Amino acid sequence: MSEQILEQVLEQRLGFGKHYWRQFFIISFIDFLDGAEFLYLALLTPALKQEWNLSILELSIFGSSFTLGLTIGSIICGFLADKMGRKSILIIATVFQAAVVFLTVFSQNIIQMSLLRLIYGTVIGMNLAISSILMIEVTPKLHRGKIIVALQVLILLGRCWIMILGYIFMESISQGNWRAISLCNCIPCLLCLIGTIFWIQESPRFLILNEEIQKGIDNLNYIGQFNNSEYQMLTDDEIQSIKEWAQMQKLHHQQQQQQQNNSIKQLFNQENLTITWRNYLINFLFMFAMMAIFNILPFILDDENKSLLHLYIVDIGEIPALFVMLYSIDKFGRLPTLLFSTTVLILILFSIWYWKLYVIIIGLTIFKFCCKINCGTLSVLFAESYHTLYRSLGLGTTNAMGGLAGSLAPFLIFPIYFYNYYLPFLICSVISLFTLVLLMFYPIDLTKKALDQLKQK
Repeated sequence: MSEQILEQVLEQRLGFGKHYWRQFFIISFIDFLDGAEFLYLALLTPALKQEWNLSILELSIFGSSFTLGLTIGSIICGFLADKMGRKSILIIATVFQAAVVFLTVFSQNIIQMSLLRLIYGTVIGMNLAISSILMIEVTPKLHRGKIIVALQVLILLGRCWIMILGYIFMESISQGNWRAISLCNCIPCLLCLIGTIFWIQESPRFLILNEEIQKGIDNLNYIGQFNNSEYQMLTDDEIQSIKEWAQMQKLHHQQQQQQQNNSIKQLFNQENLTITWRNYLINFLFMFAMMAIFNILPFILDDENKSLLHLYIVDIGEIPALFVMLYSIDKFGRLPTLLFSTTVLILILFSIWYWKLYVIIIGLTIFKFCCKINCGTLSVLFAESYHTLYRSLGLGTTNAMGGLAGSLAPFLIFPIYFYNYYLPFLICSVISLFTLVLLMFYPIDLTKKALDQLKQK
């Protein structure tokens, strides 16, 4: 019984109730702001290029600053969240997040703006990993995939928020009052900060496996009481089984690692090596292709005399992607979903390169569709593939590889784009093909299975 005790407590005793929805609501502001930032950058980049007369080098530096920040933030999260706790890192990051968004309003040159985007990317990089981990570690296994996909809905709502602000404050893709948009973004930042401080609970799974068992038990009982007023406290037998489970997990990893739980070496031991190098490479290739197209997307629409409406139409591709993920991620599994979306991604990128302007709007819409499915499903796959003792480290460093790819993309893709508008689509199609091959041989899929299995197969 002890091997599955925590999963049984989450599913049968605590249930899926009000606590999860409250925590989901607060954490969703993180994904809301992430979605808002990507569309905001799509408006901000061409606007700054025209307003400040930026060179290709300055444009590349600015384009890479946010994703470089994602790399830094993911690394910080990876090394500290498994040591300090999930909630502590989340509070620190949300404080900086609110401050940076406010200071963006007063930015006067590309150096200041790039620095602020670097810091903002850092805090988003910290928050995104934590938001997924906090939900995964407390959600019953039958709902894990859907709850993380549901967070993707908030990314879409963040885009809609910027769409509304764009219509109010922007005259076109490259002209308008971008400072007013940043000022309005302070509102969700403050809501996220207040909710995190007062209502987010530390992961009981994290506490139990880090020798704070009583705090973990108290958190489990709190969740149960919040979900159901008639909840009965965990029995002595259940508590003893949880303690035995925690001891068994610790003993196993001490025997395997013989080192501290937050050591990077754990990700490359015999048990995890086949997972880690694939995670790093898959995320690097996917994020490079995605960020390469994201960086040139507003320019190619502006150069083809498209309007803000066309930019927003392209984002509509994310709506059906959410329904596909909600249906398939638990029904068919993480890997089959990824294989489907990556195959479509390869074909559509090649089609845009081959047919060019004739398919540009529908092609980019399908591109967004595939990227949304990949982003949501990969985050679940990566997080589930590591143990709680070093889940933040594994997911954080994996996200860091994606951030590194995203920070390199502008320097490589802008010169190619200004040489040939459509060549980047062919390059990214080939990169996506390599990603597909790696996914075909991925060794683990924990769809509807317990976390923290002692042996990964």
